[in-house]
Order: sequence, then structure tokens, then C-alpha cells
Amino acid sequence: MFVSHTYIGGPFVVGSHHLARELSGMGHRVLHLSTSITPAHLLKMKEKPIFDRFKQWWNMRKMEGEFIHGVTLSLVPWTIAGRVYKKTGSNWFVESIRFPNVSRLLKRHRFSDVDLLLIDQPYFVGIEKYIRAKVVIYRPTDHYAEMSGDQTVALAEREIVNKAHGMVATSEPVLRNVQKYKMDVPAIVMENGVEFEHFSRGGSEPEELKSIPRPRAIYVGAVDERLDLEALRYLAERRPDISVIVIGPCPPAVSEPFSSLGNAFFLGQRPYAELPSYLHHADLALLPLSDHKANQGRSPMKLYEYAAAGLPIVVRETPELIRRGEDFLAFYNDHEELVEKVGRVLDRCSRKEISREAIRRAASKQSWKSKAEQIVEFSRRLRQGADAKKTKGVVEK
Repeated sequence: MFVSHTYIGGPFVVGSHHLARELSGMGHRVLHLSTSITPAHLLKMKEKPIFDRFKQWWNMRKMEGEFIHGVTLSLVPWTIAGRVYKKTGSNWFVESIRFPNVSRLLKRHRFSDVDLLLIDQPYFVGIEKYIRAKVVIYRPTDHYAEMSGDQTVALAEREIVNKAHGMVATSEPVLRNVQKYKMDVPAIVMENGVEFEHFSRGGSEPEELKSIPRPRAIYVGAVDERLDLEALRYLAERRPDISVIVIGPCPPAVSEPFSSLGNAFFLGQRPYAELPSYLHHADLALLPLSDHKANQGRSPMKLYEYAAAGLPIVVRETPELIRRGEDFLAFYNDHEELVEKVGRVLDRCSRKEISREAIRRAASKQSWKSKAEQIVEFSRRLRQGADAKKTKGVVEK
């Protein structure tokens, strides 16, 4: 069972979605719940993601095999529940889940007892009280408190870590950030992976790309404070011969400063199923990370998705990404160096010094299937350790 921050079927596909799919494919029964909607969301029902989440609360979906996913409804939003939690230790965000409540929901889908509970949304702190889980794993994917600016999240993380049997973090900085709560919790780093077969296949060139000149430098993902838009603008201005393409949900106010540039293209959100065709018809990929604190610990989802499409990547340097030692990454530290590295990578591509097949081979080692198998093996070891402690306690008594 997963309790996650991102719902399945929306604009973003995240690690818990892939792990849930792979575990289901391995024959496990899987339930994936994501962050609750609340009555306050009724004011935003015209927004498609909000409407979709209400639909998933009303009718949880069953995918292939024994794989169920949906959204819960909490009567009390985290903005209020978090403040109450800080004062009382009681999480109304979970306790106010209704229609059905947590216990009835789990009983309905036969998930009152689970072999493994994976938590990656701190808002769900306390849900483990409603579930008889043989193993509980906390799976932080970012510096949540810093991202949200809500230090109550740190309190929630502390409680989850103290109750978890183990932790699986997506990067070393993220792991160090949560280990401060309890150092002796068994933990591993498991970077975000890739649905390799999906991104390596490619497809025909999308119609809207045909009118965009090459070489094409592409970014796919969230357009938020973690993206260095100034870096993208600087690149487009300094290299008018390069088409800079951005794919992801983006309000007009964000793309407006680029309107005077004839080589910057904000295409908006595109379905996950279509992303490989865009990547396969680009020349290099961009990961222009901003100075946002959360970026120091990020394990970008797009890293190995880009690589599975055979694209070399020009990325802002972080200790975590340097640690990986991937040959297809070209690091920069400032805007001037970004322009330099993009030019150098394109030159190497034109001279056939960069092998797309070699990049794909490197990405193939990071498949989500292998990550799911790693989760199962780690969970097995944690359960053996928990059982051994119980046995020792009985013997000592």
C-alpha cells in the first residue's frame, strides 16, 4: 500500500506510480492512495486536476490485475490540520477522512492488513494506526519542509521516521535530512528510475516539432520555482541558432518574457504517453536547476527518462548528481557556462563523439522494475529484523 503526494492520472507521473505498477506486475496486490481533496477544493472544481481528483474519490479505479488507486476526502485541510497537529499531535487530516473513513475504505478493498506500507506524503502521518502493516517504509523524495515552507511537515516526518521500520530515500541529501530524526533506522538510497521500454521506443516526429528548427534543446517537467527560467532565457538569447523547447504545465505569465524570442517554444503540457516522441526528436536535454534549496537533494525524474531516449544532458551541478558519475551528464555552474556546455555537447554530437546507444544502455540499468525488486528485497530484510527482535524479546522475558 502506498500513501503518496501525487495522484495517478494527472499531469505528473512520479516514482510511487511506477513502483505501484511494477509491484502489481510482479503479482502483488497494490493500493495507491494520494493526497486528500477537501471541501475547500470545491471552489476550484473547474480546474481539471481538482475535478479529476474528486472523480477518483467518488470512484476509485481498478487498473490491470489487483491494482487499485484513488484519492481520499478529508474534511479538514492540512493548512488547519497541521496547526492542530503541531499543538496536539493529533492529525485531523487523516482522522477526518470520510465517505468512507479510513477503516471502512481499507476493509472495503481488503487492505486492513498489508505486507508493506510505503509513505511518501508526510500529511498522512498517523495513517499507520489504521493499518496492520508488517513493514512500514518512509520514502522521502524531496526536502518537503523546505519545498513547502511549512515546518510542521518536519514534525510529521519526525514521527513517521520514529515509527518506520526503514527508509528509502531518492538521494543522499534527502536521506541525511531525515536521518537527523533517528540515525539508527535502516536506510538505503534508491534514485528515481525510468520506465525504460516506454522512453527508449520513441515514435514519429510530432507535427508541432516539424516547424521548429534544429538543433533542439528540450526541457520536460514542472515549470515552478525549481526551474531556472533566467538560465533558459539567457541560453535562448545567446544562442539564437538553438531552439529552446519547454514542455510542462505553464501559465502565460511565465512564458510571456520569452515572447520576443523567436527560438523559445513553450508547448505546454503533453500526455506522458507522447513524451518519448518529443525527446527522440531533440538533440540534447536540459535540467536548468534554480537555487531553490530543494534542488540540492533532488533525484530528477527526467534524468534517466532523457537518457533512455539517448539524449545527452546539460544540467546545473549538484553534489548528488555529481555522485552518480554518469558520463552523459555535462555540468555547469552559471549561465555563461550553460551556454558553453550546450555548444560543446552539440559540437560533440555533430562529430559523432556521443553515442546515443551508450546513453540508453546506461539508462537501462535504472529501470523501475529493478527498483521495485530492490524495494521487495529491502522489505524482506526489514521484516526478518523485526521478527528477530520480537523473538529475542520473548526469549528474554
